[in-house]
Amino acid sequence: MTTLSQIAREKKQHARAAFIDAVWSDEAPDHLAALAREAEMDLADADSLIARVAEAKGDIQVASDVLRLRRVASKAKAHSDATHAQAEAAIEKLESEAEAAAQEADSARRELSTAESAAQRVLAMYDEGFLPALRLPNDVVAMIERREQEDKATKAHAAMIAVINERNRVRDDVERIERRLWKLPLSRERKEQEALVREELERAKAALTAAEARLADAERAHATARKGL
Repeated sequence: MTTLSQIAREKKQHARAAFIDAVWSDEAPDHLAALAREAEMDLADADSLIARVAEAKGDIQVASDVLRLRRVASKAKAHSDATHAQAEAAIEKLESEAEAAAQEADSARRELSTAESAAQRVLAMYDEGFLPALRLPNDVVAMIERREQEDKATKAHAAMIAVINERNRVRDDVERIERRLWKLPLSRERKEQEALVREELERAKAALTAAEARLADAERAHATARKGL
C-alpha cells in the first residue's frame, strides 16, 4: 500500500524533474517560479540551479568541439615537434659548418704566418748578400719588387710634396710683389720703381710657371709609382 509520504515524495520528485526540464527549455521565469514552489525548492537554490544550467549550456557548446579540437591539437603538436626537430638538425648542421670554417680559417692564418716569417728570413738573407737572386722563390721576388715599388712611391710622394712647397713659396712671392706694385707711392721716382718691380714680378711669374710645370711632372710621377702598388 502506497503511503501518503511516498505519494508526496514522488510528487516532489516529479515537480523537481519538471522544474529542471523547464530550466533547460528556457521557460518563462513565472512558470519556473511556480514549478519551484511545487517542488518545495528554496528560491535561492532554484536561482543557483538556473545559473548552473546556463553555465552548463555554454560548456555543452564548447564541449561539442572536443573531438575536432583534439585532432587539431594533435596535428599541431606533431607539426611543432617535426619543425623543432628540423630546426635543431639545421642548427646543428650550421654550427658544425661554422666550426669547420673557423678551423679552416685558423689553419690558413697559421700557414700564412709561417710562410710570411720564412719569406722575411729569406729576404733578410738576400739583403745581406748571402742568397743569390737566382735562388729566390717567385713570391719573394714579388715581395722585393713590391718593396722597390713602395720605395719609389714614397720617394715620388716626398718629391711631389717638396715641389708643392716650392710652388707655394714662389706663388707667395708673386702675390707679395703684386701687392708691392699696387702700393707704390706717387712720386717722381714711381715710374722707375714700377719698372723695376714689374721686372721682378715677371721673373717671379716665370719661376711660378716653371714650378707649376715641375709640380705637374711630380704628380704624374707619383701617380705612375702608385699604379704599381
